[in-house]
Formats: sequence, C-alpha cells, structure tokens
Amino acid sequence: MTVPAALVACLLGTACSRRPPAEKQARAAAVRAVRVEERDVPMEVRGVGRVVSSQSVVIKPEVSGRIVVVHFAEGQDVKAGDLLLEIDPRPYRAALAQAQARLAQDRARAENARADAQRYQKLLEKSFVAEQQHAAAQAEAAALEAAVAADRAAVDRAALDLAHCTIRAPSPGRTGRLLVHVGNTVLSADAQPLLTVERRRPVYAEFSIPERYLSALRAGGGAASPATVRTHGGVERQGTLDLVENAVDPATGSILLRVKLANEDEALWPGQVVEVRLQLELRKGARVVPAAAVAQGQQGDYAYVVTPQATAEMRQVVVEPAGDSEFVVLKGLSPGELVVTEGQIKLTPGARVELLAGRGGK
Repeated sequence: MTVPAALVACLLGTACSRRPPAEKQARAAAVRAVRVEERDVPMEVRGVGRVVSSQSVVIKPEVSGRIVVVHFAEGQDVKAGDLLLEIDPRPYRAALAQAQARLAQDRARAENARADAQRYQKLLEKSFVAEQQHAAAQAEAAALEAAVAADRAAVDRAALDLAHCTIRAPSPGRTGRLLVHVGNTVLSADAQPLLTVERRRPVYAEFSIPERYLSALRAGGGAASPATVRTHGGVERQGTLDLVENAVDPATGSILLRVKLANEDEALWPGQVVEVRLQLELRKGARVVPAAAVAQGQQGDYAYVVTPQATAEMRQVVVEPAGDSEFVVLKGLSPGELVVTEGQIKLTPGARVELLAGRGGK
C-alpha cells in the first residue's frame, strides 16, 4: 500500500512541531555565586555534651542510728558547713562518757604503777628487793601506760562517732531529694545515700571530639581555649577549655574534653544536653566559602564551580566548619574560583549557568 506524499509530509511536520525549541534546550540556569576567599580563620570543632556539676557529693551516714531532725528543704541552696541532718546522739554520747571514764580509771592505775616502779628501783639499788620484783613492777607500769593510750584512742573514736551524728554540707551547692525521713533508722554499712549536694557554680560541659582534631587542639594551645556552650532552649554561655583527657578512647576513637563555665546565674543545670563549640586554632591563609556553597551527596561533600565558559563543574570537596555560616576548604577548591551558593538544585555537571546580580553573586 502506497502512502500519499502529502500525508508523509504532514506526519513529518507534526513530529517536528513536537520537538522542543533549540533555545529552550540551551537555556542557562540562573544562579548566584561567590568567589573562594583566602584569609585567616579561627577554626572550631563542635560536639554534643552534657553539663556536670563542679562538685557532686553523695552523703551517706558515718554512724548508724535514727534520724531525729532534718534541717533543710529539698532543693535548697546550702553553704559549706550548713546543718543538714541529725542522727540520735544519745547512744554515742553515752559511749563517749564510758570511754572517758575508762581512760580516767586506767590513767590513775598507770600513775600508781609508775610510782611503784620508781620505789622498786630505789629498793633494788639498796638490794632490798629481788631483780624479778623490780622487773614485774616495770612491766605492770608499761602495760597500764599502753592501756591509757588505747583508752585515749577509744575516746577519740567515740567523740568522732558523736560528731558524725550531726551531718553538715561538705560544700556549697543545691540539695537533691531526701531519701530518708525523720524516724528512719540508717546504717553506716548501707550503700544507700541519704541525699546529694550538687555544686552549680561553676559547672562543666563534657563532650568528645574525634582524635583527628588532636593536632589542631595542640596547635591552638589546648588548655584555656575559648568555647561557647548553647542549650536547646537557646541559652548561650562562654567558657574555657579546662581538661583534655590523657588518652583516646579506643572504642570510639575520640577524646574527652571539659569546658569550665562560671554559671553565676545558674542558667545551666547538671544533666542538660548542650552543643559545644571550641576554638582550636587560627588557620592562616585558609580558603573560605559560605556554608550554602557545600552540599552532601552519595560520594561526600561537593560544590559547583562556575567555569570561565559559564558552565557548572561539580567538585568533590573536603571541608571543616568555621563558625555558623562558613566552611574552610581543605581540598577541592582554589582561591578566586566562583562557587554557586544559590540554585544548585537546578544544576548538572556541564550545564550552562547565568550569574544573577545582587547578594551572593560576584
């Protein structure tokens, strides 16, 4: 069957009309771009950590007995030496009196034995007594002296036990929940604490960083490096690096750091989760780009560079954070190159680009 020439021409004309115009295929993607800067940048490392008190004291009873008085309210701020609890002192007061009486009794006997030993010494010099009697008197005096020494130790121990009936705050801080009540009997051998006192001025923020930052940390001076701590609620406080752990954790490949914060307003509480930014070093002549220029892909971080031919070239890059809105480029970009900061989603490698004027474009 022969198709008429007119019909063939018509079909060809329809197919051609469906092709996109050449100018639409070659339309450039509108983007904004900035040049890679070269300048000195303070390097930071970030981590997530927790606030810990500068001193956390677990208070346990030193003696056994019945709680008779509670002198504080739960959650109260206390000073060092403030009275917290009292254990019934009567048994320990009686034990102290008994130890003191025994000491007085043995001291009197010891004084009498010393006098007897001195008399036997004089009689022995005159040969009025045998050597054996003199030796026995000396031994009796020495034994009673030892008994007196033991009695003194018993008195000191009884006095210490009596003092332990009064429980005072060992450091300033805030009291926690009281785990006993008036009338409860506590045991000195019991592992259960009575309460804890948390010191919150100052506090610490503990966090870990990968071991690859150790060289930068040492180059930056380590201790006393400035740091910023921010809570999820937006509270931000400045502090300084206080501790670098002396070994890398082999299980995680990280090292523990601790930042000290004055926390005079007690805005930070022990146990809070915080973001920590620590300044490591001042990196001179660093290549800097806005954070918006770097994206994440399956092969890692990348950025689009605008070539002199006005096309997009995708580059794999290695970067480190430098503040909230910039990256330092370790690999992949050169100073002065144009990197796209807006419009990357429209780009593919080799695509034509059109630079928009205004903010973000140079």
